[in-house]
Amino acid sequence: MGRQKQNKPRRPARGAFLVRDALDADIPGLCAVMPDAFGLMGGAPWADPGYVAQGLESCAAGLSGRQRIKVAVEGSLVAGGSYSGLALAEDGQTAHTQLGVVHGIAVRPDHRLRGAASALLTACEDYLAEEGARVMLAEVRPRSVGFFAARGYATAPGPALVVPTTVGTYVLRQTTPTTTLMWKSVPGAVRLDGADLVGLLDT
Repeated sequence: MGRQKQNKPRRPARGAFLVRDALDADIPGLCAVMPDAFGLMGGAPWADPGYVAQGLESCAAGLSGRQRIKVAVEGSLVAGGSYSGLALAEDGQTAHTQLGVVHGIAVRPDHRLRGAASALLTACEDYLAEEGARVMLAEVRPRSVGFFAARGYATAPGPALVVPTTVGTYVLRQTTPTTTLMWKSVPGAVRLDGADLVGLLDT
């Protein structure tokens, strides 16, 4: 009797995810996946359903409506999530409308390398560009630097990146020395109302 061929489990095809704005029903899934996106930057609050619910409420109202929590879903499963928005000034209310910040992207370990992170980043960038952002900024964990670089993001040495905008200077600071600051311009927008990226803080 010949040896039977063993069927190895197949990884589902790439691009099988639906990316959309997060809903209240997604809160348990977000609590399971999103702390990993902020593991170096205080991810514990994302494990609290109340915190995530407040975030969804904030995204739906006022100026904070220019922030978005998105999910990549496969059926009813939240396979990944992201949080992005326009950069806010120190008052927490005034938006730097030319700057979009990708605050975090996370994908369940058993769903990685299937395109969910790419789909989430594309959705973040599309949303931010629609809101008027001309430059995208991110603070990136070590394992994600290659992913962002492959998507056109340039590395900026820390500890902070200083960007001029029409409502003042915005400073993106490292929250931990192990992260990397990265940025990219929206295609066709290489300047910020006549001003280039002005460089980095030394302290």
